[in-house]
Amino acid sequence: MTFKLTSIITILILLSAGFYFTPAALNARAASSDFILTWSANSYIPLSYEGKALPSRGSSIKVSAIPTRKLTQNPDILYYRWLLDGDIMGWAQGQGKSSFKFTVTKWGGASHEIESQILDSEENVLWRGSLSVKIVNPQVLFKTNGNNYAARDSLTATTGQNLTFIAEPLFFNAQKISDLIFNWTLDGQTPISLNEKNPNQMTIKIPAGNLSASIFKDLSVFIQNKIDELQQSKANLSVEIK
Repeated sequence: MTFKLTSIITILILLSAGFYFTPAALNARAASSDFILTWSANSYIPLSYEGKALPSRGSSIKVSAIPTRKLTQNPDILYYRWLLDGDIMGWAQGQGKSSFKFTVTKWGGASHEIESQILDSEENVLWRGSLSVKIVNPQVLFKTNGNNYAARDSLTATTGQNLTFIAEPLFFNAQKISDLIFNWTLDGQTPISLNEKNPNQMTIKIPAGNLSASIFKDLSVFIQNKIDELQQSKANLSVEIK
């Protein structure tokens, strides 16, 4: 009875001191396939966009280490260490810290390198995984009345139409459309009437009639982030009216 009581007291002392225990399943070096690293970014994408939100400068990236098989112990009792671009993020490591979030500090075209490690009580690495996340610049896509994306940088239309173009910003460090400024031009001039309620929309009214030759209109939109004026993107579209 005395031995059991002493053992219990010893365990309580170790726990109160912050000592962590490694599951028996990971006492030996874990296989590289036992976990997988996944990431997500909080950069802006439209609700209708089916792709993944890609990170741009200023946005947040969350990386998680996820088991690929059922472990004998709860992953939340494992001890995790995170490295960003080769530097240990001391504030992000600890027991149960299977996720790591950071802010992008690099410009489009560069990459952030992330490494995750699972350690035993003597800080031996039992498992490690890494990934590279490429940073992008914000982009703009044009959509038309029919909810179709404009092909490349040109579009064909006929007379007697009202064409509404929607500028869809992608990957800005923003949470909503009102965080962005939209500047439209048509043939190099700022249109007289703009949609104040929907600043990301622009309508071209094409009178009815027969044309002896095609007329070309150059439409462009320049988008700027209100909270980071250096984050911007421009798109051009040539409209051929037949």
